Amino acid sequence: MRWREYAVLARIEKMLSMPVLWIFIVLCLAFNIWIIPIGLNTEFDTTTQFPVNVFENYNTDETAEAYISFFGLTGGVAEKMKAKYDALQAAVDERAIAEDSYTAYLGEHTYDIHLRLFHSFGLMGSLLLQGILLAVLLALLGVGYEQINHTEHSIYATKTGRRIIYYKISASLAAGIGLYIIFTLITLAIYFFVFDYSNVWGSSVSSGFNFIRDIAGDRPFATWQSFTVATYLWASLAVSFGLIICFTIMSVIIGALSKNSYIGFLTVILVNAVCMALPVIVSRNLFSHYITLQTPILLWWNSGLWFTDGGFITLWKNFELWGTGISLLILSALCVLTVKIFEKRDIA
Repeated sequence: MRWREYAVLARIEKMLSMPVLWIFIVLCLAFNIWIIPIGLNTEFDTTTQFPVNVFENYNTDETAEAYISFFGLTGGVAEKMKAKYDALQAAVDERAIAEDSYTAYLGEHTYDIHLRLFHSFGLMGSLLLQGILLAVLLALLGVGYEQINHTEHSIYATKTGRRIIYYKISASLAAGIGLYIIFTLITLAIYFFVFDYSNVWGSSVSSGFNFIRDIAGDRPFATWQSFTVATYLWASLAVSFGLIICFTIMSVIIGALSKNSYIGFLTVILVNAVCMALPVIVSRNLFSHYITLQTPILLWWNSGLWFTDGGFITLWKNFELWGTGISLLILSALCVLTVKIFEKRDIA
């Protein structure tokens, strides 16, 4: 093993040695077990198909018109909303031809259990939020380790010492993703022990028993691509990993510039609070409104709509992929700039 790898492992060891981290992880696991609806009847009907093909008569133009009318959309935004739902019609027709609607999934309990698992305030959403908080905590503790232990003047006195930031970034990413994987595996293992999905993994998430409910009314759970329960779970985890990386990089940037882990944590909260407030301030008739809805924190908030049309929160297909990808690019560029500033910054 090369010395650089030892350096990264040493940073990970220092981060994992902090008791507050393990207290947080234990509390998260306890909370996850608590929110699993163990008392719910687990004898689901996974064989009786939905009686009709709901996609045959689903006209996506009606959904577009409902949003345009309800929010008073005009001009280019209204045209873009129509264009998105025109494109969705092709996906709906594919679901109709594939007869995904007839899939049993979890029978009449499908909608409720799907929400409990995949919604932002369901199990997957809770895991992602915990992973985000864990990533923020690890990054701030890792970047601020020298400040916390009052060793920054000896460590950062040389150019070589300043380059420790590279190992801190690598360690924060590795530790954040690694621990997220571990407590996600533990939680999901418990969940799927309680709920037997052995007959469900190959079911389409676009079953007629599943639907989306919002101001446009109830409509089929139409995804841009064909997803089984298993592939939808894996795809959701993939986006979650991307968001964990986003928040890790964001926290590294803020931690490196703030000089104080506590101030850094408050700054992370403030930045994300502003990101959540912006869509409320910006008019829905401006394209910038929909751009503000693509920030990492709001991608988590709307995780229950991943891989669907996204309803009124987006004008684009696959908003979760675009939002995560662009956020990664912007944050990575800012991180490179931050590292350059850190290497030249006065220690005092």
